[in-house]
Amino acid sequence: MNKPSHLMKYFVLLASASMLAACSGAATPAAPAATAVPAATAAPAATAAPAATAAPAATAAPAATAAPAATAAPVAKPSKFQEAPVLADMVKAGTIPPVDQRLPTDPFVVGPGVLQSTKNLPDWTPGKYGGILHTAHASANWSPDVFVMLDEPLLKAPDLGVDNTKGNVVSDFKIENNNQDFTFTIRKGLKWSTGDPVTTEDVRFTWEDIYSNDKLYPNGVPNQFRVGLAPDGAPGKLSIVDDFTFKISFPAPYGGFVRAMGIEGWNGYTLIINPSKFLKQYHIKYTTLEKMKPDLDANKLTNEWWNLFNAKRCQNWDMTNPRCVDYPGLYPWIGVKADQGILHFKRNPYFFMVDTEGKQLPYIDEILSVQAADVEMVNVKVVSGDVDYLRESTALLKVPMYKEAETKANINTILLDMHVDSSGLSLNQTFSDTNWQKATQDIRFRQAVSKAMNRKEMIDTLYYGYASLPAVTVGEANMNYDKAAAEKLLDDMGLKKGADGFRTYADGKPVTIIINHQAPAADIGPAAELAAQYLNAVGIKTTVKQLAGNDYSTKMAANEIQARVDWSHDQGWNNDYTQGDVARAGSMWDQWFNSRGKTGSEPPAWAKQAYALDVSRWSSVSGSDEYNKLVEQGHQWERDNLPFINFVEGVKYPMIAKKNLKNMASAGYAIGNNFQGVQLYFDPPQQ
Repeated sequence: MNKPSHLMKYFVLLASASMLAACSGAATPAAPAATAVPAATAAPAATAAPAATAAPAATAAPAATAAPAATAAPVAKPSKFQEAPVLADMVKAGTIPPVDQRLPTDPFVVGPGVLQSTKNLPDWTPGKYGGILHTAHASANWSPDVFVMLDEPLLKAPDLGVDNTKGNVVSDFKIENNNQDFTFTIRKGLKWSTGDPVTTEDVRFTWEDIYSNDKLYPNGVPNQFRVGLAPDGAPGKLSIVDDFTFKISFPAPYGGFVRAMGIEGWNGYTLIINPSKFLKQYHIKYTTLEKMKPDLDANKLTNEWWNLFNAKRCQNWDMTNPRCVDYPGLYPWIGVKADQGILHFKRNPYFFMVDTEGKQLPYIDEILSVQAADVEMVNVKVVSGDVDYLRESTALLKVPMYKEAETKANINTILLDMHVDSSGLSLNQTFSDTNWQKATQDIRFRQAVSKAMNRKEMIDTLYYGYASLPAVTVGEANMNYDKAAAEKLLDDMGLKKGADGFRTYADGKPVTIIINHQAPAADIGPAAELAAQYLNAVGIKTTVKQLAGNDYSTKMAANEIQARVDWSHDQGWNNDYTQGDVARAGSMWDQWFNSRGKTGSEPPAWAKQAYALDVSRWSSVSGSDEYNKLVEQGHQWERDNLPFINFVEGVKYPMIAKKNLKNMASAGYAIGNNFQGVQLYFDPPQQ
């Protein structure tokens, strides 16, 4: 462990003083627009939260080819079912039917290793009913932790992965005809939260009346239903087999459709199943404008029924928005009230999961998420004991504060893994400077920049030792600090130092870099400053400039950002290690790809390899040996070409939970714990 310089200590203090959440910009995407539809590797074991003054050594980088954690054998369907006391009272009052009539005939059974691998949650136990889970959020109408806890995709696998994928909302699925045909069976007896049955009419309505209506989807079906998840991919074809079975066929292999219907993009079942009975009230094919007039008037519309439809339709990303209160859903909790920043959710009486003892899930009765003025005030609620669970707005920098408050607030601080890489350097190889383009497109320059980064010092000072060298994305050959080797590579390129210690191009112009960032998290600014310090030390004159969000976006779109520091490699986006890195390596290359060559500039052969790898990976079945081999080939492509100078991997992420909140993961990705919220319970129960 290297001793930090005084300048580095200053940056750490600066980061602490900024009081920003270390993960708030990367953890979950920002609150989406009401009608928008937004666009994993094995996780190392969790590390115990440090004491207030502790800064242990960094954890080792995970191997790129690590085998997935084993999952337990399938759990058997219980012979009889149980329900929460609050629902039993409703049955007695005659407001809902008995639990046997509310559950599907083949409910999803949760037990050890089902939602989280036994590696990440080794002590799973059947839970106890009751309690209200209190959390907090900083953005109006957007509670990321609750969003993830509600999200239910069509298919599901443990640990943010694709290995051992099984039916979730559907009971079963099969893949045929060279990964081109996918047949799904909806759970018989599955019901919306209103008690109405879920059938293939809800699928047909989604495909034919939503995606095929040019007022609602002028470009046709979303990318998830196009070969390769590509905007210009050939669309699939829907066939309804019977009331519970439907088939989607593609004209070319698309084995990655399994992932597209699962963890990809945090998308939920609303991609293909929507409550047709409810939504037909706002669709011109089923309801006249005259009948819609009161709702049109209330929304200040005349005959724009499609805008009314979009305002009434709630997709999985919308479910913490007040407009979605009481919307028919298949979620474990349903929004029942939203008032003055308080989002209130109650258990869904018709939720389709049970545990091994036959208890209908979830265990927890209600969720209350309270809006705070900002992320800092969210953390004030944590240390004052007002929060039972929080992941999204926590910060590694605040771990000493959390530890100090553990007894008073009755909380535990659990360090799990971030599902993104926390910081790294993008060198825009298409920036409009000929000298710069020639230099950065030479692999030696990128190798030199990587070797100039003192990552161990970064890990110790910015991440308190709770991060790893980027063995997966950068590799052994280029991830270690070697100033002499960096300088030799730059010398060999002809970038000679002048009397002032800084380098020039062959034409005598200075080699300079401006690193931009928008400080989406507390580590980004200090990481940029340290990177500049290291580059200056090898003779590349570098300065750092923070940009406001709008300026940053405008300059990005105009190809006016030369270099930037940001987070990367989100586990929810399968192309982020390949196409995502091409975008980081060259803004104009990304534009060329997205426009299919109409605009931008054509990338070199090595960058095009990423697109080819993605095509092959999306054609293979997610989680298969072929798929896993292609994932590793993508990582090898990163290590060979260094499209992105990743600083660190495996950064730890604090998760806060009340001491009596059980079935909490002890390893894996922190956000993975949100995805298994249905099996959390209080013991002893809340008073």
